[in-house]
This record gives sequence, C-alpha cells and structure tokens, in this order.
Amino acid sequence: MSRIRLVDVAEHAGVSRATASLVVRDSPLVADATRERVRESMQALGYVYDRSAAALRNSRTGVVGLIAPALSHPYLTQFVTGAQDVLEAEGMLVLAGVTHDDPGQQLRLLTALAERKIDGVVVVPANGSSPEDLGDSPIPLVQLVRRVSGTATDYVAADNASGSYQAATHLLEHGAGHIDFVGGLPHFSSYEPRLAGVIRALAEAGHRPPVVHPCEPARQAAVDAAAAAIADGADALVCYSDEVAFGVLEAAQLAGKRVPDDLLVAAFDDVAEARYSTPSLTSVASSGELAGREAARLLLRRLAEPYAEPERILVPSTLIPRASCGCAAITSQSRN
Repeated sequence: MSRIRLVDVAEHAGVSRATASLVVRDSPLVADATRERVRESMQALGYVYDRSAAALRNSRTGVVGLIAPALSHPYLTQFVTGAQDVLEAEGMLVLAGVTHDDPGQQLRLLTALAERKIDGVVVVPANGSSPEDLGDSPIPLVQLVRRVSGTATDYVAADNASGSYQAATHLLEHGAGHIDFVGGLPHFSSYEPRLAGVIRALAEAGHRPPVVHPCEPARQAAVDAAAAAIADGADALVCYSDEVAFGVLEAAQLAGKRVPDDLLVAAFDDVAEARYSTPSLTSVASSGELAGREAARLLLRRLAEPYAEPERILVPSTLIPRASCGCAAITSQSRN
C-alpha cells in the first residue's frame, strides 16, 4: 500500500495543499470548519504528519526578521507589535532590526539575515530605497507600509487614497473652497495615493485640482510649506501626515490665521498627540497593528506557497473628525 501524502489529504478535503499544510502545523490562519474537514480527511485516510521529516525537508530555521526605520515612532511600533504577535503564535523567533531610514543599513541587515538562513522578512523599507537596497536574496520578503517601486513582493499598506478622499470630502462639507495638499515627497510610496484621493474628491465636487506643496514630513519643513499655501489663498489643507499638520498649525499661528475659523486642517496617521494638540487634529486613522498582522500572515502564506502570485492588502482608513476641521462638537468625545 502506498504512503498517504499530504496532497492526498488536501484532495480528499477539497482544499489546496498549502491549506492542508497550515492545518497540520496548527496555524490560526485556517477557518475552523476547514480545519475540521482536513483533520477528518487525515483520520479517514490514515495520514500521519512526520514533523521531524518536514523540518528537515523544508530546512526551516523558525526565525524571521522584522526591519523598520525606527521603533520609537508610535505607528511603527504598532506594525511591529501586530506582526510579532502573529509570528510568535506560530512558534517563530522574531529578530528586529532598525535602519534609521538608511537604505545602506537596510541592505546590510537584509544580507546578514539572509546569510543566517532565516525563513523570511517583513520590512518597512527605508525612504529612498531602490530594488537593489532590498537585496537579491531568495528568502521571502513582505513590504509593509511603504513599497519600493520596481519590486514584486507581497505588500501591506493603509488605503491611503480612500483616507485622503474622506479628508478632502469632509473639508468640502465644512465649506472649504480652496484646498491644497501639503507635505511628503513624490518618491514616498504613500505620497501619490494620498494626493490622488484629494484630487478625486475635488474633481467630483467640481473644484480645481489642489496646489501641491511637497516637503520633508517634519515640522519645520512643514511650517515653510504651509506658509506658501496660506499665502496662495488656501482656506483648507490636507496634510501628508500629522507631523506635517503640527507644522501647519504653527504656520497658521504665525500668519495670524485661526484654525478652524480661517483655515481647515486634516492629516494622516492619527498619532496620540493629534487628540491633544490645540486645536485637536482631524486625522485619518488606519490600524498599524492590523497592518502588521496582515503582513505576518502574508509571510506565512508565502512560506507555504513559495511560487504564488504576490498579494497586496490595503488596510481600511477612517477619518477621525476633531476641532481642526470645524467639528468642535466631536472633540470632547474624541478625547475620551
């Protein structure tokens, strides 16, 4: 009698071999009903999973890498926490590395991890990265938050276009007539979709496209960019990030403009400080922890199905209205 293989179990249960593999490894990625069906097929066929042989065959180390520009930024911390929770639940050891947004340091870390034969990597690419900065190692790699142009890997990010569309539409509902876009740089992977959402909202409302004021996502750079937007006559600004928006609030004060009476402001990231700035900041929120978890799940799927087509997951974005857009009545609720 021939030995029962995992592919036989998968065929009997009506699932892919990759799904059957996840079941025998007790992965949480499989629905309960599917898990039960596969286990019933295993019992019916008399399949026995040889874990030691599987480990030898797959040459897995049980080690994965997590690489990010920094671990101090609250949003990046959420990504790392979410990914680590899923990977450690799979019994994997997670090694974290910090690039300080230096593509060269990123490549050195990826090379060092690949040399140690780790199973895969989740990486938040350093700004300005090229495909070469991600190395040419065959180990599975999932890009999180940022995507390097010219690469074809699994990728998870916030739905930036939807978020900026919500922000611009909301400002229009508050009577904005001249909306500009402030902050970020064109080579940032999230810049284009965030700008695109604003353009779409204005086009649908019959308004002219936004004037764009790019700058580094830092407060002082944003002060200068916002000053130009205010001088241009903008009465509302959609900001690339909360950090940019804090610079915008300072620029408005320097220009003698009151937010939201004279200038409406909305931004991205919904960091904790957004709730307590003066005025409190309307911002687009997207769960960093969920994004991290999705990235970890994509990495696990990639390990199970090495030759599958790359997947892209967009985590939903939601506008959180506060005082800077004129929603003063909501502000007290958002502080609770």
